[in-house]
Amino acid sequence: MGPKENIQTKEKILRTSVELFSSKGFDSTSVDEIARKAGVNKALIYYYFKSKEDILDQIVHSLLGRATSLAMDFVHQGIIQLIKENRLDIEPDKLSFKDSQALKQFMKNSNLYYQRLLDFVLEYKSLFRILMLESLKHGKHHKSLFHVLDLTKDDETNPIFKTISEADPDFSYSEEMVLFRFFFTTVPLITFAAYYDDYKEITGLSDSRLRQLFLWAFQTTFASFISGNEIWLKQRKTAD
Repeated sequence: MGPKENIQTKEKILRTSVELFSSKGFDSTSVDEIARKAGVNKALIYYYFKSKEDILDQIVHSLLGRATSLAMDFVHQGIIQLIKENRLDIEPDKLSFKDSQALKQFMKNSNLYYQRLLDFVLEYKSLFRILMLESLKHGKHHKSLFHVLDLTKDDETNPIFKTISEADPDFSYSEEMVLFRFFFTTVPLITFAAYYDDYKEITGLSDSRLRQLFLWAFQTTFASFISGNEIWLKQRKTAD
């Protein structure tokens, strides 16, 4: 079997696994079922994967890689470029923009980034449904969803942190920022993708309207962090 055939066979096994994990659940799906449905020998599955758990791990790794790629595009276009132009200064507790136009450009890029994230989770909604189900079951893989927190690590293994901190050493992930990204960005996106088809059927909303409403909800929430030409990354201290 040549390199091209190897890749095609492995992708076929992954696609089949996603389909079965989505419909039956991870625990209820056996390697035998994956082999039968994929039309391959069971031994071939173990040639590519150590175990059923390894299949799910590689699915999660693939998703995280795609999410990282989207984030890095935004980092370069929406953050690094503004820093180079001296239109953005990252302070320990906030993003400080030179003027309203710089903030407007950042928000435009942020909204475009979130739209791309939304398209991404909807394209792979069956995969995200698996992660959501596993996280709620408290099984062996119930923490798989938390791998997205790897993108908010303050160390060199996180390409996002490394790239931004090299441009402005004051950058770091605050507790508030990490919590917001997980519970107000990641979790809503995954939940939306998981329930998208059912919600669309029940409400009768069109794809474009449903997407528009979800983006509006995010933009409204994100806008609460803005004060003048600054976006706060930490809780603001208020005078007693």
